Amino acid sequence: MDTVILVLQIGLAVLFLYFGSLKMFMPIDKIEKRVTWANDYAPSRLKFFGLLEVLGAIGIILPHQLDILPILTPIAATGLARVMAGAAMVHLRRDEIKMILLNIFIIFLLAGIGFNTLLEILGVNLN
Repeated sequence: MDTVILVLQIGLAVLFLYFGSLKMFMPIDKIEKRVTWANDYAPSRLKFFGLLEVLGAIGIILPHQLDILPILTPIAATGLARVMAGAAMVHLRRDEIKMILLNIFIIFLLAGIGFNTLLEILGVNLN
């Protein structure tokens, strides 16, 4: 089970680091060409979304793996799940059902990481 959680942590961290970095560092006009919803937000808000994703990516892997304030991992997973819930609402307004399903899938993965890590911190063994 630990291997599955680690793979999920790495995969989601890479995903959020990549897309968060794009939002933070890519010119706004290029972002608007890549995603349809970018026009709905001010450039500063897009950068803020990117920052949240990058910080969340760091938080879902490093505190737990380095055993430095491991409680930050479930907190980061919860924060990223909230970001994805907001993204789902954006896609709902735009009637983009496939993207909503992807957001929900990612939320479930983040919940698994957060829940598993929290149980580990509390010393609960489900085996």
